[in-house]
Amino acid sequence: MMMRYNHRRLLISLAAIEVFFAIFPLFILPPLASSSSSTTTDNEASQQEYPSPLFEETNKGNQQQQKQSTNRRTQGIAPLNIFLLLKDHFNLHRPQLENFVFQSLRPFSTTNTDNVINYSTAGKPTLPSRMYTYDDFFNTLQTMAVDGTFGNSFHRETNPWRTDKVMGNNEYVKDESNSAFYLSQDLSDSGDFNEEGMTLAIVNTCAFLANVMVESIQFDACDEWNGMMTGFDPTTDGWGGVNNDDDKPIKLNELSAVNGRYFPASNACGQNGRLYQEEDGDCSINDVDVSCPVDPLMDMRATVHPKYNYIPGKTVSEGFRNQPPPEFACGKKDYEGDYPGYWDGYTAEFVQDVAYPGANGRIDVEGCCFWGRGALQTKGTCALGKFNYYFGKRAYDEDRPARYPTVDFCKIPSVLCNTNVAQYGGVVYPELRWMVAFHQWIEGVQSYSNDDTKWEYLPQLKLLVGKGLLKSDVRIFIDKVSSVLTRGCDEYFCSPHTINFLEQRRDNFETLIYDIFKLGNGRFEPEPPPFYDYEYAEKWLHLKRPKIEGNILTSKHHELGRVQYYSQAYRFLPFISALRTTAKYGAGDGRYFFVADPGEGLRGFNAGLVNLAAFLANAMAESIDHDSCEEFHWEKDIATGRYAISNSCGQNGRNYGTESCPPWQSFMTCPAATDAELQASIPETSEPPFRLGPKPPPFQCMPKSNLPSSGFWEEPTNTLDNNANYPNSYGRTDVEGCSFWGRGVLHTRGTCNFGKFNFHVGARAAAQNRPSLYPDLDFCSDPGLICSDEERTMDIRWVVGMFEWIDRVQDYYDSALDWNYMRELYKYVDGGMSDDSFIDKVNLILARGCHLYPCSSYFAVESDRFLYSNEKRTNFRNILKLLFELPLSEASSPNTPAASGGGSSFVQPSEPVVNRPPTKPPTVRPTTVQLQTPSPVKSVTTNAPTILPVTAEPTTPRVPTGSPIELSDITQWNDGETHVINSKETSFLDESIVVTRGTTFLLEPGGYVEAPLNTNWPAVRLSIGSMFAGTGGAINGSYADPSFLEGEYADGGDGLHINNGQSSDVTGSKGSFFDGVVIVGGDAPIGVGGNALYVNGFGSEAKIYGGSFVGGKGAKDNGYSILVQNSAKVHVYSGSFDGEIKVDRSAEIIFYGCFKRDRLQVSGTFPDETYLDVSIRTSYGGEITLTAVSEQECETAPSMSPTNFPTVSPRPTPKYNHGDRKTLSFVEISLSLASMLLFGLFWI
Repeated sequence: MMMRYNHRRLLISLAAIEVFFAIFPLFILPPLASSSSSTTTDNEASQQEYPSPLFEETNKGNQQQQKQSTNRRTQGIAPLNIFLLLKDHFNLHRPQLENFVFQSLRPFSTTNTDNVINYSTAGKPTLPSRMYTYDDFFNTLQTMAVDGTFGNSFHRETNPWRTDKVMGNNEYVKDESNSAFYLSQDLSDSGDFNEEGMTLAIVNTCAFLANVMVESIQFDACDEWNGMMTGFDPTTDGWGGVNNDDDKPIKLNELSAVNGRYFPASNACGQNGRLYQEEDGDCSINDVDVSCPVDPLMDMRATVHPKYNYIPGKTVSEGFRNQPPPEFACGKKDYEGDYPGYWDGYTAEFVQDVAYPGANGRIDVEGCCFWGRGALQTKGTCALGKFNYYFGKRAYDEDRPARYPTVDFCKIPSVLCNTNVAQYGGVVYPELRWMVAFHQWIEGVQSYSNDDTKWEYLPQLKLLVGKGLLKSDVRIFIDKVSSVLTRGCDEYFCSPHTINFLEQRRDNFETLIYDIFKLGNGRFEPEPPPFYDYEYAEKWLHLKRPKIEGNILTSKHHELGRVQYYSQAYRFLPFISALRTTAKYGAGDGRYFFVADPGEGLRGFNAGLVNLAAFLANAMAESIDHDSCEEFHWEKDIATGRYAISNSCGQNGRNYGTESCPPWQSFMTCPAATDAELQASIPETSEPPFRLGPKPPPFQCMPKSNLPSSGFWEEPTNTLDNNANYPNSYGRTDVEGCSFWGRGVLHTRGTCNFGKFNFHVGARAAAQNRPSLYPDLDFCSDPGLICSDEERTMDIRWVVGMFEWIDRVQDYYDSALDWNYMRELYKYVDGGMSDDSFIDKVNLILARGCHLYPCSSYFAVESDRFLYSNEKRTNFRNILKLLFELPLSEASSPNTPAASGGGSSFVQPSEPVVNRPPTKPPTVRPTTVQLQTPSPVKSVTTNAPTILPVTAEPTTPRVPTGSPIELSDITQWNDGETHVINSKETSFLDESIVVTRGTTFLLEPGGYVEAPLNTNWPAVRLSIGSMFAGTGGAINGSYADPSFLEGEYADGGDGLHINNGQSSDVTGSKGSFFDGVVIVGGDAPIGVGGNALYVNGFGSEAKIYGGSFVGGKGAKDNGYSILVQNSAKVHVYSGSFDGEIKVDRSAEIIFYGCFKRDRLQVSGTFPDETYLDVSIRTSYGGEITLTAVSEQECETAPSMSPTNFPTVSPRPTPKYNHGDRKTLSFVEISLSLASMLLFGLFWI
């Protein structure tokens, strides 16, 4: 029912206004609603040198408010009486509005005032916002509606700004170009202002507030955050729970971050697919570009949010589980290699001076100062440039009215949030956080008009109100408005960008108009059931965007110990664009990627998600994990470390050039041109500064006339020999006609697959007058078009993989066994999604062209290739359970080996488990891995077994760190105390330990720490000035069990990390190792073994007086016994080392004794007569120092005399008799620990 207004009250108000103007014609308006110029006293002028802030206390000065004349009727601005009527109506509902609109979620609220009344229908505990208040909102609304953009302004000619005159005037408010917040002033101009006009004003204001609530008020923040949340489920415990239970913390995995853990500092340049300082599109006014210029020398920081941002010394009990990152910052690079790096939320570490890309592709923050600010998080060079054009220094300099004539919002946008204002005399403008939002609404929403869709904001607003605010109309309206505001277009599918918090925007708007203002009668209109079509699926995927980007579309960093980062080759927006192309419009005649079946309802939608999950699980393993669009060398001779250059013709026994289509499809096969000359593109993240070490050359094809023998590349020596007659696994020794290596998200290979793609969607389809997605691209003559550097290929690399999936998986049918993929897909869904043999068969179809061995289909790849089978199975289940959150039943075949070329070992699915959460079987531990003491090193004894027997029921860890969303079990010590492990009771199994912030860890005989299976997290990690001393016991890195379902990693985990943590010399960690301690990297039966000891970062240091260091054994490669990187130091006085040592990136390892070096081999004896013979690799400034000591007489070791260590005697000295003693006394251990503590205190 529409509102009724008291007309007598209106007449009285109008009469009072007329009397007021008759009595006080000369008074001026204060900044809130200024109507004429004003002057100040000399004292006032001398005390204020800049324009005064908008939000002033009412008792300051003797300024009095002059109300506008009721007969003012201008096109842009609203009469004052309309604003006052609107405010009166809002004031009637003020308690409800303050307890709904101006509330921040409890974990983010910066006020300590308890909120007694919680109006929120979602049940989220809230507190009043400190940053955004009811009064401030109306103060700014008044000036932006009544005076408009040109209100309270200065002008160089008519009202110049000078230090003795601080007030603007309203001389230009009647200008036709003036714009104002819409309060139905067009109806008041025509004399038709009535009940409908007031409703229009309320609805426009409510639409504005509904968006402001999700953009800024709920977080009580003015500046955008790194990892800003993009949606939430209020029923989960991550938000403090419901029923006012605020003790449960928010988890980092609810933020936009890699694995819910790594936050790129370059997110300041843009988040959610945007690059704020490089945005394309028209940003002109009157054909003049108004965007802000990007100055790489800009240097500023965002406002520190006391609840969200990391603050040194702040505990993690203030609403978060672990630490969100510090505030955004931008600045120029001061030196080569000066990269902002990333923030690790689990360890509260800033890892800097490393090239770590954000989802936007940036690795630096030069010029990246245009992040979101204000009530609507206004961001980007265009939006801030427009604000500066109308309100700032640019307007004043160009002889136009300006409210802030001395403030250049392009040079210092941080003034919008009251930071970095020293350049302006320290004056703050608290109204700007609202002012910039109102202007964005006026400029971007109220004036929006789309000629193509015929959707215009103001006519649609009037139509919505005129039809009675029906619920179906309200949802369509607020969805379009939210899209216009965040993406600049009104159709949901007009842009692949995500509308964050779309459901919350809807709920806010409906609550305001229906529950608070009681407008219309649409609240109880029944909602239609969901229609599960493609449009529904895409909207659903957008809600999952942070998890998809942070857990599926991630790659492993070569230089950071396989730390994951946002993939640069495979991003969310191209993925959605390609999915829309193949699923909605098709990839060739009648070929559609399956994501939903409306006829099957929810069952069909779930089947579509399972199909998509299987596709993504394979894509992650094939290409995304490596961040590579083109196939690369992975097959090598383990013994020699040689890669055949002819691998481009095929790897693992395949020959891509002869894999033609079957006879009935042979006309589609691409011809293998013998004169083709192609070279694979090199991924940006495979080049410096992302990857510094040597790597094989990219794939290539070339005629024999130019390259008779392709040769090999040798990894140990980093040499390329193109003259050798060196074959690949198929026997090829040349690269003629070898242009059909893998490309795209599934690394599509072979002449048949490329031929089909070209036939259905490429140039051949166009040549035969059939519809074609890419009529100008011939993928047979140049398959490299799939991965070229053009932006267009970001979609194509997805499309080619989806096409292969449609052709080879979705259309798969084995007539002999009557096995049909689509039928089995629905069978898997109906059976509770528990039969792991389904995904194993699907993986085999993609790898070999058949679902069981021997293959019954014609197109069977005759090789044993079944790469990444366990990883794909793990990815599949993690995507379904953790990201898509489908109701999986218990896996029926948890330990069933994957099918291989030699046979099948699939089992029949068991009965599905109904209404029971999925559980994991007991951990199966390796029993055959034994420590091998390298000869002729003396044996090392230990009181703890290397691989501990399981004598009790093992603890069940959660999903390992590398898996999507959930974490492995991690115990954190950060109290600055000393923690001792010396018995079974104090030891840790299936657990990793993080030691930070000056804490000490002492490992003694009888103690052990063993990491969970299949995690990339080390067993023990030290950072931020922490210390380790090992006098016995064992530390075991993660074992990469191929049969372990929920782990993601096929590579073994590291044993012990000694890190800096925050790139400062005072935060380096220290470690000391004595006889009896054993450090072991995790083994990897199908991957790369883990490193035993990893020392990283300037100021980090290890002193090894004894102990055993064993690199993990792996099928692909073994782990290092010691890996030293990034200016760290390791001093070695004794010990045994099973596995190579690597010294990298200006790090140094120093051996004390009598040693000699022969190329990669270092051999000799320590002072205790322990013999050393180990291979050591160096790269990028890594150093090996061989130092003789006074206790030994050496013939080979040079005298280096490092600081703080024994110098070489100038004369031969007698050999010191060490005897048989191999352990340290309690006094010696105490003295060692005391020296470590004093050393740490000295640096701290």
